[in-house]
Amino acid sequence: MFKYRHTRGLLRRPILLLLVALSLLVFSLGATRTFASTPTDSAQALGSAPIRIVIPFGPGSGTDFYARLLAQHLSESLSTQVLIVNRPGANGAIAAEFVANAKPDGTTFLMTSNTAVAANPSLMKNLNYDPVKDFTPITRLGNLTFFIVVTGDSPYKTMDDLIAAARQNPDKISYGTANSLSIVSGAKISKSAGVEMLAVNYKNPPQILTDLLGGRLSFAFVDMATAAPFSADGKMRPLAVLADKRFPLLADVPSMPEVGFKDFNVLAWFGLFGPAGTPPAIVNQLNQEVNAILAKPDFRERTAAVGLDVFGSSAEDLGVYLKDQIALWRELVADAGLQPE
Repeated sequence: MFKYRHTRGLLRRPILLLLVALSLLVFSLGATRTFASTPTDSAQALGSAPIRIVIPFGPGSGTDFYARLLAQHLSESLSTQVLIVNRPGANGAIAAEFVANAKPDGTTFLMTSNTAVAANPSLMKNLNYDPVKDFTPITRLGNLTFFIVVTGDSPYKTMDDLIAAARQNPDKISYGTANSLSIVSGAKISKSAGVEMLAVNYKNPPQILTDLLGGRLSFAFVDMATAAPFSADGKMRPLAVLADKRFPLLADVPSMPEVGFKDFNVLAWFGLFGPAGTPPAIVNQLNQEVNAILAKPDFRERTAAVGLDVFGSSAEDLGVYLKDQIALWRELVADAGLQPE
């Protein structure tokens, strides 16, 4: 009896020690797991560090106007500094590559038109970023209206006048290009009308306006935000709106079908992107903040006055839209008879 009780006591002690050890291990693992998750979750939220919104065009462009207005409202809602960084050049590729290589820590984002992320894969041979793989979609930001414009004293009163001049003087009628819309639109008009016009490449859209007003270009593709100050005092005159229907604020300007160009659905749109790997918490927070701003009546009124149709979306919707637009711009570039350069 004694021996049996002694043996059972010897067995009970290591079992109890084992249970205690296991309890301590479980507690230790649980404590470690809780400690590790807290800083990880908090690090994914937008903090107080300044936020940079990189745009592919310089000051004075429609993109710059929109970005600065959005940054102002975003600074107020986030209670942090939101800076606009202009990185023009290479058809928007410089700005896009900069953000693609940035850390996905919620401090650097790309606000771009369709040029850098949808059209460049078809317009450029050597692109140092993948528009789908290298970015995290945040939200759509709306569309921007463009016009074909000439100077107020131009001899070309209509699109017919412009095309007739191009037919009589091959490669003498010139226009500036600084984005996918102007590149594709100019080529598409030339091909459709059977004329040859001279495309002059620029780094920044406002410089096109300077040269147009200086008599160095025959016409230009200009967004309303950029052209509005010059149109108001008669220095610039629109010949057509780059759309299938007239623009409400300039209802006397004909649409492209009305001046002889059907199926002209070349649309300029905006989107907000982060570098690939941007945490979902940051994406969600920024998406909610931006969409709330875009819904404000005063914000919508101010942007509508310069030809901006602002609206947001979910991050997922922007991702799907981007892929569709890449395919669309592949068709537009091919239809315009352009080859990647």
